[in-house]
Amino acid sequence: MKSKLLLTIISFTLFFSLMGTIEAKSIQTKNDTSTDLKNTMVLSLDSSVALINGQKESAVKPIVKDGRTLVPLRLISEGFGAVVDFNTKSQSIRIQYSNKTILMKIKNKNITIDGKTVAMDVPANIYNGSTYIPLRYIGEALNKKVVYQKSTETQPYRLIIIRDVNTSTIEESKLIRVYGLTYEGKNVIYSDKYLAVTKENNKLRVSQDFYTFNDFSYHVTNDDKKTVHLGDIWFKTEKSDFYLIYDYNTTQKFILYQVNGESISRVAAENVPIKSVKTYLGNVYYLTQYQRGLLDADQTTNLKYATYNNGQWSSDYLGKPGFYYGFDTLGKVYDWTIDKDGISTFGYQRAGNLSSDERKKTFGQYKIKLSGHQHELLKP
Repeated sequence: MKSKLLLTIISFTLFFSLMGTIEAKSIQTKNDTSTDLKNTMVLSLDSSVALINGQKESAVKPIVKDGRTLVPLRLISEGFGAVVDFNTKSQSIRIQYSNKTILMKIKNKNITIDGKTVAMDVPANIYNGSTYIPLRYIGEALNKKVVYQKSTETQPYRLIIIRDVNTSTIEESKLIRVYGLTYEGKNVIYSDKYLAVTKENNKLRVSQDFYTFNDFSYHVTNDDKKTVHLGDIWFKTEKSDFYLIYDYNTTQKFILYQVNGESISRVAAENVPIKSVKTYLGNVYYLTQYQRGLLDADQTTNLKYATYNNGQWSSDYLGKPGFYYGFDTLGKVYDWTIDKDGISTFGYQRAGNLSSDERKKTFGQYKIKLSGHQHELLKP
């Protein structure tokens, strides 16, 4: 992993010219597998373990009868938020899902969806105390996409993926490996579409490819000036530790995590390197670094903050749009401090059709407010 994340370059100018663009819009995501696998269910014919909305559950596993794959009706329905009512006397089942009403009976092939009745290949039936229904029909009834994956050399188990029709495709993504880790009996502490953290022999282990794991603990990054570190970087603040990775192979994003022991959460994802992280009054503040190719440069800055509310992190930029803080035009790094009145650091107007002399006239020490998009020039 480190070989991918540590890129040696001769020219810093070349490095920054290749850096892509920063997102101008605020990032608002709930940051764990329960979001990346939201409205998704992963089961296996070879295991009684299921992932429901990204959370590991002990489940009744699917079975095969008369050449048809049958799945546990209550597990699937309630996993997607439906209400299931089973009438033992009439052996009838009523499922209420959103604005849909689904009706069926045990040992009867008919299934009625909002008054329209169709015949299933095999009837709903009870096996080992649980009601089963053909996979295809419960998927269609709940308006879900159903994907069946056969076992392979690298995936020695058969998978059933049930997800919202409009949910991002996960069939070929690393997220499927989350189920694999669970299937293999790994103790997964945290996982999302970028990395997985497991606990083995009382030690945390981390992986970005979900196959090769390394020790996951704070370490000081080697400060070799000939090497540019894009990921596997730790930041220590007075509140907690933060871990930065670079998703080189797919999204090429820089993802920041807060790490408090076994409590891990994804704070933000950026298209350019995150270079400094600080905390103040429960919020996370960070600087990104860029030079060329900025998208909507006049609408954002490189100074961001992230706040945690109602179980999710959201981030936004601070300061006056079009300004660049913490670095000068030659890449020199400046310190930045935070107090109740704001953030103090060097800054200048980077965006806009300015000459070099006009840009230099905006050089100065600024006080950036902790909310909103304003600043005050303290010293030219």
